Amino acid sequence: MKAHKSANFFYKMITFISILSIVPVIIVGIFSFIRSSDLIEEHVANEKQQSVYQIQTNIEQILKTVDHSLTHFATSSHIKQALREPLTTEQFQLYNQLKEELSHQQTFDTRISDVVLVSYPHRWLINNYGLQRLSEEQATGIQSTYASIAIESTWMFEKSKQPLYKQLPGGYCEYDVTLVKNIPLTSSNKTGIAFANIPTCSFQNILSQSSDSERIIILDSNSIVIGHTDKKEIGKRYNDTNILKLLEESTSDIGQFNSKLNETDYKITYRKSIYNNWTYLSLVKLSDLSKQSSSIGWFTFFTCFILASISLIIVLVGSKRIYRPIKRLQDVVLPSFTMKEDKKPRNEFDIIESKVQYMLKQNDHLEETLQSQVSQLKQFFILRLLDGKVDKGELPGKLKSFGYNQDFKQISILALQIDTLENTGFASKEEDVLLFVINTMIEELIPSQYRMTPIVKNNAQITILTSRHDTKEQHIYYLNNIAETIKRIVKEDLNIPVSIGISEPFNDISKSKHAYKESLEALKYTLKFGTESVIFFENLERGQAFHTYFPKQIENELFDAIKISDKDKVDDLLDQLLTAIFEKDLNHLQYQIAIVRFLNDLIELMQTLGIDVLELEDNRSMFEKIHELKSFAEVRGWLVDMIINPLINKIEKRSESQYKNISDNIIHIIQEEFDTDITLDIIAARLHYNPNYLSSVFRKEMNISFSEYLSLYRLNSAKKWLLETDMSVKEISERLNYNNPQNFIRSFRKIEGTTPGKYREIKKTF
Repeated sequence: MKAHKSANFFYKMITFISILSIVPVIIVGIFSFIRSSDLIEEHVANEKQQSVYQIQTNIEQILKTVDHSLTHFATSSHIKQALREPLTTEQFQLYNQLKEELSHQQTFDTRISDVVLVSYPHRWLINNYGLQRLSEEQATGIQSTYASIAIESTWMFEKSKQPLYKQLPGGYCEYDVTLVKNIPLTSSNKTGIAFANIPTCSFQNILSQSSDSERIIILDSNSIVIGHTDKKEIGKRYNDTNILKLLEESTSDIGQFNSKLNETDYKITYRKSIYNNWTYLSLVKLSDLSKQSSSIGWFTFFTCFILASISLIIVLVGSKRIYRPIKRLQDVVLPSFTMKEDKKPRNEFDIIESKVQYMLKQNDHLEETLQSQVSQLKQFFILRLLDGKVDKGELPGKLKSFGYNQDFKQISILALQIDTLENTGFASKEEDVLLFVINTMIEELIPSQYRMTPIVKNNAQITILTSRHDTKEQHIYYLNNIAETIKRIVKEDLNIPVSIGISEPFNDISKSKHAYKESLEALKYTLKFGTESVIFFENLERGQAFHTYFPKQIENELFDAIKISDKDKVDDLLDQLLTAIFEKDLNHLQYQIAIVRFLNDLIELMQTLGIDVLELEDNRSMFEKIHELKSFAEVRGWLVDMIINPLINKIEKRSESQYKNISDNIIHIIQEEFDTDITLDIIAARLHYNPNYLSSVFRKEMNISFSEYLSLYRLNSAKKWLLETDMSVKEISERLNYNNPQNFIRSFRKIEGTTPGKYREIKKTF
């Protein structure tokens, strides 16, 4: 394999570490640039707010100064006196005082271009140009323009050439901001007006203090431009509806927002004046705001580039040092094995991994082979031990090699059998599989230090249990707990009833064969103790005298019931017979002898009745099956299903055919000889049967007794003769062998509800 093809991990490692070192630098750089840009933009935005605030403050300071000065002027005693005078030559001194006060209003700070005082009743006007007499039309025009103002004082925006009384020097401002006050201020009867004119041009030096990139706009309450960095826009209605809409929707008097104007994004800063409802706007392009952050961006870029370059150099040098052990390991592993062509490695670790996996698989395979063989060897050892084929001398070595605990004081063998698979959901052919499942469950349930390997042998699950209990009672108690636990868990998990036979305790492992036989012998007593039993061999009474018991009288009654196919009676007598056998205190051999005797008598009965036993089951198989039955219920069920019910069914089939022949013969005789003195005894003698037997057969077949059938047949014949012949009632009674006509009439009336004569009369009438 070529070097460049096997060094993929080295390049991946360089790439990965480079990303780890460079990406944070880039992220920090981007974050720093964004954060600094945001801070700069925020600073510039705050600066614009301060700028607008400064402009508003400067202008409103002028307006408030003018307002205060004009208010003082309008409330002076000279003004009040002058408004009551026509200002003729006689009031020259008063006129001079007024002129002097007017001149005091016009200072450089107030920027007032002219102060005007008008008297409506006397139609005169005083301003910078002196005293003027107004025509009635001029006075009415001024009054209609200003006197209609609802409030006493207000600021107005108007062209400088209006009203007509003004005379303007050339090149002066086109628009004025005028403060108008209806006087006297303290009287509801306004007889004059005073107003001060401030040229809008005088505000330009204040607006020009902003930067070249900034546009300052002042709007009055009607959105008319009062001040603008561009003089040409003064006096026009501001037509940017988007900005006006945002200002109208804004609930705050101070704020900023972004808006698009002529396809250009602007940062709009505004302030609404509480004093005169003017709005001060600052418009700055967003691109101009971000110019200051571009230098920071370039500085950040070069800094990140330098740091990334240094990181890359460190990564290259460090990666080579880190990769050296991997390269050496690859050089060691690579020559040892050859790779398959269909499994090309992607990097160095794939090569190493494939070699390590190969070795691990080989090791696992060897371990699995060894473990499977050990498990099989353990089971084979237990089988040989139970069969008594292990020499006593080799036992210690075998126990040690298989890892069995030898520090025990008592041993017992548990033999488990499945009692029945009826109503469990399992078939009988699955019994072997279930035993192996139970074997696995026991292997998991009992710790290995307290048992040897469980096995399945001869339709039973066998477990050799060991314990370190000092007394036999403690050991028995321990065994009983384990047996009950096994029985309960099997019942819960598999819903299978099991019984367990337990041998007597012993301490010599070489005696396992004898103990194994004891456990199996104990299991045979399930015939006596029933299903789901835990039977200890030492509790069995094995020393009593051997005798048998059999209820012959009950058997005879049972066979009689079988002969007449009385199934209810058969079931009852069978229960009595089996209960009589099993309630005796016998051992399992005595129980089996009694059952075998009963089976033999059943076979003899079948032969007597002429039923071939081979039609049911092979005789030899029957007797072998008896020894496999484990409980009272199994014995009864097997006898009923396999022998008694089939026997009764065959007897019934044969009886049905025989009964029908007998009944047909009796009916034929009745139909031929009904007018004779015929009786059941005569027919029985003729057919060679017992009269009682014929009576029961006839009733069973015809559902009516012989005498009733004969009477009904004779009655039907009598009705036929009454309708079809002219025979008298007496003749008919004699023909039917009645002793006298009255007996016939009485019998006829009992069945038909009328006498024979009336019956004939009614039938013939209809």
